[in-house]
Amino acid sequence: MVTLTCQSSNNNMSAPLTTRITLDMNLRPMTVRILDRRQPLSSGKVIELECRTNGSRPPADITWWKGSEQLMSNKNRTKQKDGNLNHNILTFRPSKEDNGKYLFCKAENPEIRNSAIEDTWRLEVYYPPEVTLRLGSKLRHSHIQEGNDVYFECNIRANPRVTEITWLFEGQEIQTNTTVGVIVSNQSLVLQKVRLASRGHYYCSAGNSEGSEKSNVVYLRVQHAPICKPGQKTLYGATMHDGVKVRCEVEADPASVTFKWTFNNSEEQSNINDFERSGTISFTTFTPRTEHDYGTLLCWARNSVGTQRHPCLFLVIPAGVPDPLHNCSVLNKTDHSFRVECEAGYDGGLRQQFVMEAYDTPRRRLRENITSSFPSFLVRSLPESSSYVVLVYAVNVRGASKTRVLKVTTLASPESLAHNVNNQWRTAVGSVLIILVSVAAGVITVGIATILVIKYRKKKGQENRSGENEEEEKPHENKNDSPSCLNVGPPDEKCPDLIPGRFSSVTPLR
Repeated sequence: MVTLTCQSSNNNMSAPLTTRITLDMNLRPMTVRILDRRQPLSSGKVIELECRTNGSRPPADITWWKGSEQLMSNKNRTKQKDGNLNHNILTFRPSKEDNGKYLFCKAENPEIRNSAIEDTWRLEVYYPPEVTLRLGSKLRHSHIQEGNDVYFECNIRANPRVTEITWLFEGQEIQTNTTVGVIVSNQSLVLQKVRLASRGHYYCSAGNSEGSEKSNVVYLRVQHAPICKPGQKTLYGATMHDGVKVRCEVEADPASVTFKWTFNNSEEQSNINDFERSGTISFTTFTPRTEHDYGTLLCWARNSVGTQRHPCLFLVIPAGVPDPLHNCSVLNKTDHSFRVECEAGYDGGLRQQFVMEAYDTPRRRLRENITSSFPSFLVRSLPESSSYVVLVYAVNVRGASKTRVLKVTTLASPESLAHNVNNQWRTAVGSVLIILVSVAAGVITVGIATILVIKYRKKKGQENRSGENEEEEKPHENKNDSPSCLNVGPPDEKCPDLIPGRFSSVTPLR
């Protein structure tokens, strides 16, 4: 806004005439700019963008656009100093769908039509890989059989480009191994002449600077001819003229199978036509009539892929006693119970049961006798801290197996443990007191003995000193020529025997 003044005068005597005009002009925005270094953005991470414009009068309105979509900004600031300056801040959370789109900042004077100017930024948004796995487009999942070639495609969408691709089968990484027909080539996995071991779960993973992601899991189904199911019973014992039911189970894809049974011994091979079928399982009841009827039963199966290459073999032998139990252990031992569990051995070809006998060790009497269809035994209602010898064995109609021997001791109850702890504490305290009393008595005894010794030595010393004094006085008396008694009293009364004796040799005076 500008004010213009016009003055007019023709003399110096009167005041000039003045007229003022105020000019209020609307101006277009001159510049608009997004203030950012325009580096790649990370998907999901919030960023604040600032747009600045100047030169507009009145201040320009600033708006943000993503393509044709207007965005809502949260901060508007206007500053006027030597011109017009206006800026606006946008809080923006990009997504992977925004990659490649254009972001606009527009500045427009609302008083002037068609005055809008804009600054444009082509967005580059980084995001972790999106990974999907599928079989090759020409493969039909339901018709893959042993010996076919299979390939997988790992489709990846990522920005920036992935730096690593990993293929996994059942959680284990797959590496190229042409010996077994495995070829890993970037986003493709080729399996040549697939085998039964190739069936399972496959997936791929890819990573870039934004993170690592796994694909969906694809289960590779491989159709195959029947094979024997592992882990089934293959040894049967049978008694003469008693039938034994033999079970044959196979794995096959498709699971619709037919069976064939034969019997083979050292002398002949014959077909068995009497058998049952239930899905992928078949049963036949075999009855030995003579000693030559013991041998091998062979079971074959067939489906739409082909016939079983190797038959399932079942050996029929004369029935016997069961094998001993093994891997026996004591579990869940408490103050009143314990459990014994074992693994069963060969049943001797006949139905077997399992027996446990628990003997009280101190009294040597049977405490528990349990028979079970499974080699697991639970013994309850036992006294605490009691010892037992446990015998376990298997039995069938032919007899009993060898015995396994275990030694078990029930635990002490918490009250007993507390009582034992108290007793131990009392015993310990008693021992300490005895030691302290003994030490005190010893100290007192030593003190008394020391006092007595001191007194004895003192007394002895006094006696010695008195004896020395007497010895000193006796030599002093012997220096006189006659006893002291000669110097006192009348001579006729003192020492009358001494005079004659002393003067006996003197001649009497005349």
